Amino acid sequence: MQAIRRVGCALVLPFLLAAESKAPDEGRAILAERDALIQKIAAGEDYERSVTRFIELKKRFDKLVVELKLKPDGAPIDRQRLAMEKQYQYQRTLDFRVGEQCPMNIDPANRRNGEGGSVFRADFGKIVAKKTVKIPAKSGFDEDEQVDTFQIASAKSGLVAFGAKEMKTHDGKPFAGSVGDMVFLCFASATSHGSGSYLPAEFRDKVLGSGFASRIKGPPRIVSKTKWNPIHLVGRGLLRSVARDGRWPLDAGTTVLSHIFIERDLGGGRFEIRLDEPHSLGRPSDLTFLLEVPSGLKGHERLGTGEWVWAIMSRPVIDKQLRKLILTAEDLETSYVDAVDESK
Repeated sequence: MQAIRRVGCALVLPFLLAAESKAPDEGRAILAERDALIQKIAAGEDYERSVTRFIELKKRFDKLVVELKLKPDGAPIDRQRLAMEKQYQYQRTLDFRVGEQCPMNIDPANRRNGEGGSVFRADFGKIVAKKTVKIPAKSGFDEDEQVDTFQIASAKSGLVAFGAKEMKTHDGKPFAGSVGDMVFLCFASATSHGSGSYLPAEFRDKVLGSGFASRIKGPPRIVSKTKWNPIHLVGRGLLRSVARDGRWPLDAGTTVLSHIFIERDLGGGRFEIRLDEPHSLGRPSDLTFLLEVPSGLKGHERLGTGEWVWAIMSRPVIDKQLRKLILTAEDLETSYVDAVDESK
């Protein structure tokens, strides 16, 4: 019986250690009854019934922990800290990196007003060749280095190549892949390498540099948005300028794509979108704009405060009374690029 009691005690230890002073009202009531039951169980008073009731209270307390998002000891979780941790993790995702750095487009050959201002460009394709090369050691104190090199048949740039020594993934990990894998590419240059390159001779024509490569599960969703053919606004620069100056610089009828952060749900299908830099999350906003979301638009039910979303937007309005830019959502997606090594 003593052994059974010790095992049972270990199983309910978080419930036993929960502090009544830290819990909300219902939690305090449960913990007060718990304390009384512990005394009765210890004294052997009405033992079977007291143990049964104790187990019932533990189940209710565990449910309360989940419902109210409490710590196992009954104290409220620091929601602001959790929100910041969530944002920190999200800012390491492929979607976030693409939204900040890599302009996607449907027809790169026909640039429009508002496109072409970024250092980087985006592409995707499949690995068609992979070779491992040996880079000789620089001295007798060093070891030879084995480096994987890859050739990709990309959708927009044709055959391109890179070495894993230079190109990392979106979150800074060494790139690894196999022939047949689909890869998202974000790069600043594609140059030819000479005979001094460690890359195989057939990989030296268009060598990517200054960017990243990440395996993806399928083509970026931009390829299915031909109906709108939006201009991808990387980062927040253009929208910040409009929010400050009240002047829309793009041609009439242009739709734009942006990866946006929802500051507040204002109700009635209107959302306030934060335009401050992501590192300032947690501090009051300096600049925002308003997004109108039609009630019947697919995906509108998933929008909420503190969430990131990809939005195709149109019909800019400069509201002089509110002194706000107002855009209307045409299409919503929670993700545009599904990384192989990320859970959604």
